[in-house]
Amino acid sequence: MVKVLFSYDMMQGREEECQRYVMQTLAPGLARLGLRISDAWYTLWGEHTPQILGGGLLEDERDAARLLNSPEWETLIEGLDPYVENFRVRVIAASGRIQF
Repeated sequence: MVKVLFSYDMMQGREEECQRYVMQTLAPGLARLGLRISDAWYTLWGEHTPQILGGGLLEDERDAARLLNSPEWETLIEGLDPYVENFRVRVIAASGRIQF
């Protein structure tokens, strides 16, 4: 089992639009692609980055590569561009604990 972690900071003044995009488009789109969302963390106070950390589970590295190289993933992530900066994605071995 692997976890796909993605993190970003919302652009100031675009937070509401970003959250709307994530809830209405990104999360359902990732679920359709087979990513089982397991984590969603939001830094509410302070200047810590990343402001947002999300994660989802897939069976193995091959599934992760298929997801990350798919046109659907690209479209979903491009939809975040107007709202976020410092976007980062990583694939790690899932441990069953909180992972950053």
